[in-house]
Parts: sequence; C-alpha cells; structure tokens
Amino acid sequence: MSTRQLFNVLTLCSGTVSLVSAATLLSANPALAIVNGSFETGDFTPWATIGDTSIETEAFGSGPTDGDFQALLSTDFGSVPVSDIETFLGLTAGSLATIPNLPNVGTPTEGSAIQQTFTAHAGDILTFDWNFLTDESTSFSPAVFNDFSFVSIAKMVDGLADTNSPLFITSLTRFFQETGFQSFSYTFETSGSFSLGIGVFDEDDTAFSSGLLIDNVELTSVPEPASILGLLALGALGTGTAFKKKTA
Repeated sequence: MSTRQLFNVLTLCSGTVSLVSAATLLSANPALAIVNGSFETGDFTPWATIGDTSIETEAFGSGPTDGDFQALLSTDFGSVPVSDIETFLGLTAGSLATIPNLPNVGTPTEGSAIQQTFTAHAGDILTFDWNFLTDESTSFSPAVFNDFSFVSIAKMVDGLADTNSPLFITSLTRFFQETGFQSFSYTFETSGSFSLGIGVFDEDDTAFSSGLLIDNVELTSVPEPASILGLLALGALGTGTAFKKKTA
C-alpha cells in the first residue's frame, strides 16, 4: 500500500469515527436518570418512603412489568395521615384533596407514598407503569368511598385512578379488584431538579384498603435539535473530507 493509499484509508476511518462519535453523543443522556426505577435491588434504595410500602415479586399475583421486582404502596396498617404525606412530598396543605382529573375525590384520610429527586432537561420524558388495586366497592357511581392513587411532579399533582375507574377487573392479588397495569408519561417543558412522588390514599374511611403497584420508572432524554445538527455536521464533515481526499 502506497503512502497516498494509507492516507486515504486513515482519512476514511476518521470520517467514520466522527459519525460514530456523533451517534454515541446523541444516545448519551445528559440527565441524571431515575435510580433503581424497577426496584431490581430488591429494596427502595435510593427512594424515600412513607407509610406502608413493600417490594413484591410475581408471587403477589400481578406484575412486575420489568425485571423481578415492583413496589407496592397501600393504605393498610402502617399508612399515615394525609398531612404527613403532603409534608413528605413538599406539597401545599390541601393539595391532595383537589385533584382536577379526579373530580370525585373527597377528603383523603391516610395513605403511603414514595419519592425520588432527579435532574431532567426540557424535552425529557418520564414514564412508569402503575396498577391501582382496591377492596372498596366500585358498584356505586360515584363511589361512596373514593380511594385514589396519584403522582406529583414539581409540586403539581395529577391523579392516576380512583374507585370510579372503568378499568377495574377481578384481581388475583390479595385485593378484590385492580385496573391492570397502565402507563404514565410526562414531558418536561423546562430543565432543572425535580421531585417525583407517587402515592395512594383512603378517602373518607379507613375500613377497606387500596393499593398501588409501581414498576419501570424511567427518564428518557431527547437531545436538543441544535446538538443533533451540530453532531451530524461534524460527522458529515469528516466523511466529506475523506471522499474529497480520495478523489483528489
């Protein structure tokens, strides 16, 4: 191989490396992803917990949706008053009694929650799988005791499901009914540090319990358009230089 041929080969390799580098950088996640989002450590590390929380396997009768473990939050023995959970999640007093997409929620009494703080960038997408379970009667409309589950992000509260949900089916768990696993998705409009809270509550009474299974909590990063264009231009420049040298 002549010196000129060797130079051409090295230049082509350089262009290829530039493209590979661009692809690698595009796939990199600049956000500090959720840690132990599928609870595969077999515990809640590094999640903070309050109330009645446990780690369950498929022996529970529903799930998990990812890996071998999942989190269960319940309103059973060990659950705590609503004021304690609002303080735990950094929410304003009364936030968990007025949830716009669950209009029939009344006065929450006791429940449980988990929380994790992370960094996200604008455009990043947070997702997780959830299954709301209950021993309350769901035959009334609206339900007499409207137990519910919720998610809070950056001190904003959104409902997941309550005992008015049309999704209920007979459960093979220790609860009578469940919604089956559903998916939650949230896209961040701004960058910063955020607190994710997920929980479940009894409403008005404490006689019959409800629960919430959580699994596969993920933060997916979406590269900014300017970064994509810059990296692709870098790769194209390397490849273009290689072909130019080859035909010179």
